[in-house]
Amino acid sequence: MFGYVRTHTPEMKVSEYEYYRAAYCGLCRSMGKCTGQCSRMTLSYDFAFLALVRLALSGEETEIKRRRCIAHPLKRRAMMEKNAELEFCAYAAALLTYHKLADDITDERGAKRAVARMTRPMARSMRKKALKRGALGELDAHISACLARLSEFEKSGKPSVDDPAEIFGELLAGIVSEGLDGAREKIAKSIGYHVGKWIYITDALDDLPEDIKKGRYNPFILLYGGDLDEAKSELVRTALKAELCDAEGAFDLIDFGDNRMIENIIYNIIYLGMPNTVDRVMKRDGCADENKSVGRRKGQFEEI
Repeated sequence: MFGYVRTHTPEMKVSEYEYYRAAYCGLCRSMGKCTGQCSRMTLSYDFAFLALVRLALSGEETEIKRRRCIAHPLKRRAMMEKNAELEFCAYAAALLTYHKLADDITDERGAKRAVARMTRPMARSMRKKALKRGALGELDAHISACLARLSEFEKSGKPSVDDPAEIFGELLAGIVSEGLDGAREKIAKSIGYHVGKWIYITDALDDLPEDIKKGRYNPFILLYGGDLDEAKSELVRTALKAELCDAEGAFDLIDFGDNRMIENIIYNIIYLGMPNTVDRVMKRDGCADENKSVGRRKGQFEEI
């Protein structure tokens, strides 16, 4: 839905890139089969990442075949065959899409609200299929409740970035950990929580210029008046790195076994892809080398 959690392709092996693309295409195909062909338009890099995390936690075997698709009808492409984790991600994406559109209808104005109104019937059909086939009523309620809390907080006018980011972190933690138990559930919740916070803060940064122009809610407007000077920008960058370091600590607890392919792809995303996204969003010269590891955090998290 947001598209910020991406790989850094130049640093990937060819085999790793092919596997990642196969997972991405496999998720797209699974969405078409599980929640309808129109749902494929909502495919995002974030949910491809989620699929890899769930596969790593479950240890499920994967199969890849070469197939044609609507977007690439002339040449067969490697696609991961439908499996339980791809199906789950397809259903979860449908639920999040529906509730996000409902939230936009309530909170947004102008073109964004109009687009949400037009696409909501499609999203309603996607959600209906997800609830019927995926039996995810509790997850649906969790997503709805978290977005309602987030909407209420945004209306409160409280000048905080960390508080709304925590709510979105809780939302994603519930999605990542759905259906898991024991240590796997704890690891999944930690990953979802910190990646969710990172996504919220990054999205707020990305939307800041447009939100200032259109007078929309943005936590950085309330906190800093929308003026991110060098010192404030560095503080935000440090906070984002801290979330990635905490997510890394959770990933270190996963037993990848012999599946080094998924492990390498996930760490490419955490160490290179996501920091590169921050550099691109902040549009600053002299940023940290995008090929450099985020590294482990030393000391306590400094709230924004």
